[in-house]
Amino acid sequence: MPTSKTTNTKKSLLIAAAEIVKEEGVVKLTLEAVAQRAGVSKGGLLYHYPSKEALIKGMVEDWKNNYFESIIALAKDDTKELGKWSRAYVQSTYSNLENDKLLSSAIMAAMFINPELLDEYRQQYDRLLTKLENDGIDPIKTTIARLSIDGLWFSEIFGMQPLNKELQTNVFNELINMIEEED
Repeated sequence: MPTSKTTNTKKSLLIAAAEIVKEEGVVKLTLEAVAQRAGVSKGGLLYHYPSKEALIKGMVEDWKNNYFESIIALAKDDTKELGKWSRAYVQSTYSNLENDKLLSSAIMAAMFINPELLDEYRQQYDRLLTKLENDGIDPIKTTIARLSIDGLWFSEIFGMQPLNKELQTNVFNELINMIEEED
């Protein structure tokens, strides 16, 4: 079981790596830059992540685990059976828009360095899509909701005409209403 100091150091390294990718691009992601930004020696970084690929894999795993755990928790807590996975997907994606600006850097880094690092994420996403498709509501509405929230995420992450907070909230509410109309 890792110590809290180890966990904190690893988290600091992952955040530093994500910030570098977000602010400067994947090309500037070096082990030296990550260690410096995290306030850790390069040897300390190498202890946890022995290569750039290992660091990016850690970023992907951290983001993937947090994201899917959030969806599972929301679905588990939902008292309505019909549409619970669709609501959980929309709610989790919407509520994590700010946090995902840094953590989504993992996806960009993996695509640049080694797209195979996303294989486990893709497999888990496919399992989630199966749950969404079998959520007991019109699969067209589920797909519209999923693609809409993905588009909102995309516009926020890449700064492509992001919505103001009020419109963002109204879009989120409309997606939830669309899903709940099926109940």
